[in-house]
Amino acid sequence: MNHKILFTISALYMALIGIGHLFAPVEMSAGVVPADVSSGMVAFLRHYAALFIALAAMYWLARNAEPSATLNAIILASIILYGLAAVLDVTAVLSGAGPAGMVPASMNLAFALAFLLARKKK
Repeated sequence: MNHKILFTISALYMALIGIGHLFAPVEMSAGVVPADVSSGMVAFLRHYAALFIALAAMYWLARNAEPSATLNAIILASIILYGLAAVLDVTAVLSGAGPAGMVPASMNLAFALAFLLARKKK
């Protein structure tokens, strides 16, 4: 897959997740965090928004990058990011977090595979 398209889609995906964590952190936990969680925990969960929005910015700014060691590093880091996230999502579901976690697990697995394909094309 063309890295420009993949980075653009990843930027949008990460931006949506970041905005979700900013405004609805408990709901974004896919059932892992109980609805009656403390306000301090909600504030803590909002910190994840920074990570996702920063990743969105990175993907957006790197989408037009020419082949380079930096581009390869971003692609490899993305394989690790999405692959590990998929494994952690499945682990959460198997630990009793609820089947809703399979949605992000599927999305993360799809992105990991897409980045693997992008890496093989290089």
